[in-house]
Amino acid sequence: MLIALTLVLVPERDVVLPATLGRANHAATLHRLATVDAALVAALHDSDGPKPLTCSGIRNAPVTRNSVRFRRGERYEVRITGLTTAVSQALHAALLETPPATWELEHYPFRVEEVICDPARDGWTGRSDYATLAAAALLKPGKVDPAVTLEFASPTAFKSAGMTVPIPLPALVFGESLPKRWQAFSPVALDDELRAYSDGYIAITRFRLESRPVEQKQRGLRVGGMGRVTYRALEGDRYWLGMMQALAGFALYSGVGVMTTSGMGQARRVDDP
Repeated sequence: MLIALTLVLVPERDVVLPATLGRANHAATLHRLATVDAALVAALHDSDGPKPLTCSGIRNAPVTRNSVRFRRGERYEVRITGLTTAVSQALHAALLETPPATWELEHYPFRVEEVICDPARDGWTGRSDYATLAAAALLKPGKVDPAVTLEFASPTAFKSAGMTVPIPLPALVFGESLPKRWQAFSPVALDDELRAYSDGYIAITRFRLESRPVEQKQRGLRVGGMGRVTYRALEGDRYWLGMMQALAGFALYSGVGVMTTSGMGQARRVDDP
């Protein structure tokens, strides 16, 4: 089971908070999950490797390098996603079945106006599972589209060969980041040659990106790319094209690149006119 939720937050007064609130949203999420499954939260905290949980920063507030300003009574949004059945069910219980009254970010309690899990209302939300994503791409009648556009709504970066890469290159997106998370949590296996295929046969045909720094611990900065990128498979049979499309749909839940638990790598497939 996969789930993507949006929390609509409303401040009761004007307030200025630090610009990077992804870690604060992650802390608030774990605090809320602990009310329904403390053992799950302990496992999330202690596990190595890919995390089955992503948390965004504030999605729709004016941000400077050092701060973000909230105005009393206006609506702001954060996202949370689950990549396993256990995490998704806990998020459903903690946020949809019994919505919290407040959501604390950097010691400021926002009022929770609503929790959304309806793609008709918010295209950043929804529910699915790995088999459904794979079947929709692999078993769909007719030709499989060889192109897909991803929107990167928060800074997205990758670790590669000991360096930080702030550009969503095809091999890093479809051959590394998305398959790694899929393989970690999905019962539907992927072909081991996906990295080689992505590196050799998926190209960028159009992009609109800007670099954006994200403050880290000890006031360090990590630079990521934001914007839209269109990828096209230059060749490949139905399986390879279908897996590219399935992974593109998976991005809504998994995020892309590093530090998806604390705001980076928010991504989704979009139509590109």
